[in-house]
Amino acid sequence: MIVVVGSYNVDFLIKVRDFPSEGETVFSDGVYIDHGGKGSNQAVSASRLGGNVRLISAVGNDEFGKRAIKFWEDERLDVAYVKIKNALTGSAYIVFDRRGRNFIVVNRGANALLSEDDLDGCLNGDILLTQLEVNENVVKKALKEFPGVKVLNPAPAVLNDNSLLEYVDILTPNEIEFKELTGTQDLNYGIDLLLKKVKRAVIVTLGERGAYIGTRERRILIPTLAVDAIDTTGAGDVFNASLAVYLEKGYSLERAVRISNIISAYSTTRIGALGPRLSEVSELIEKE
Repeated sequence: MIVVVGSYNVDFLIKVRDFPSEGETVFSDGVYIDHGGKGSNQAVSASRLGGNVRLISAVGNDEFGKRAIKFWEDERLDVAYVKIKNALTGSAYIVFDRRGRNFIVVNRGANALLSEDDLDGCLNGDILLTQLEVNENVVKKALKEFPGVKVLNPAPAVLNDNSLLEYVDILTPNEIEFKELTGTQDLNYGIDLLLKKVKRAVIVTLGERGAYIGTRERRILIPTLAVDAIDTTGAGDVFNASLAVYLEKGYSLERAVRISNIISAYSTTRIGALGPRLSEVSELIEKE
């Protein structure tokens, strides 16, 4: 069982040819409404790869919240511990350009109301996957009490209580988050700093360059698949979902990262933040 503790947002995706300058108005090439939020993205993407996934999240008592629960049920998630709050469902506004770059503005909504008490009775399984789009005290409780392997995707990397890292087995920042957490761009030096607290490994995702694995014994760059990316939104979520699935299957960390790189790269060739189904990437994985 993979347990995901995290956020849900309604994603409003806005496609533009080029980002506007300050004060400039540009026309969009299309607007799309989709399911998002890092917790939901990772949970659904893991389920699509064949994972048995429980989602612990919060939605509002509005139409978007109802649609989210129906969507998760259709994606075969365990939604027994999803909480309905007296608030608006979270939302995200994602602008992406023809180069696949993006920027995102998030309204947390019901995500901010997920509480420590909401975790009672549901923290059991093999892999915990969590992020920082819900309250930090909720994330810390999940990491402290979960009995299996604990993966923290520190996004966004706004961490007030650094002791939280002491309960993390595997930390998966991207380059920006890595610098925010360590104050350096030097991968080896920064990983050394993080491994003073993180138990097992730090994996820094590097976009088209792949992912860099750092443990106390070894450092290795794992290359990724070369693709023509059109939308990088959610690529990190797909990577983390894939990592959880293949770690649960018993793959080595290095092998799981290699496969996760492939699936994440493939996901950037399509619009949207959700990952592919296993049938779409099985041939690519077999060739790796």
